[in-house]
Amino acid sequence: MNEIILKNENGQVVTSSRDVAEKFNKNHRDVLDSIRNLTAENSAVKNMFYLSEYTNSRGRKYNEYLMNRDGFSLLCMGFTGKEALEWKLKYIDAFNKMEEKLKTGNYLSEEEKYKLQLFSKDPSEVAYAHQKLVELATAPLIAENEEMKPKAEYHDTVLKKDGLITTTIVAKDLGFSSAVKLNQVMYANHIIFKNKSGTWCPYAEYEWLISEDYADYQSYTDTKAKPCLKWTEKGRKWIIENYNNWVMNLAI
Repeated sequence: MNEIILKNENGQVVTSSRDVAEKFNKNHRDVLDSIRNLTAENSAVKNMFYLSEYTNSRGRKYNEYLMNRDGFSLLCMGFTGKEALEWKLKYIDAFNKMEEKLKTGNYLSEEEKYKLQLFSKDPSEVAYAHQKLVELATAPLIAENEEMKPKAEYHDTVLKKDGLITTTIVAKDLGFSSAVKLNQVMYANHIIFKNKSGTWCPYAEYEWLISEDYADYQSYTDTKAKPCLKWTEKGRKWIIENYNNWVMNLAI
């Protein structure tokens, strides 16, 4: 995911150790160790990092750190390379913009306004806000889908692999005519993403989908073509059982 994730915590702009690990292609465990070492070496650093926790897709809680601009700069100053430099510049720009919004008091984004509207006493306003939040969360993939349409039919020519089901079939179980909406919702919930080759892949937190036989990759008949992510019956059941929760997450 190319979006920089920042949030306002008690008037201070922060980002998470998980997001930093993902953007800089680091193991989150290593990033946590680096932060612990920094805070242990100098107590003055402790006000730059805040121990927090998150709940993964299976309901388990894990530690993460939230860090302000100074904490981010201290942690990432040793990250080298062209790609690392590009991410540092993106983060600096994102921090600048959000901090400026906080200073002016004009920091409610369109998404944040819709989230506030969810607390309206008018049911029609709540329904409208929910619809707009889903649209905002899935919008980045709509343009990409239009571009990929010519390739969609070719996906049916993949080599058969026993027990694997296309995302399109799972989507039809949910009442959709294609896989587009389902892929958008799973992408918005940080479950799958498209790699540089255009293949849908699970994010690091969901790599267990492959190792625990919920999904697998299937090759095309054309050896030069990219593989395709497909689902086992267990994965199909898992998607159907969790889809409504994923949609609700987009409105929280």
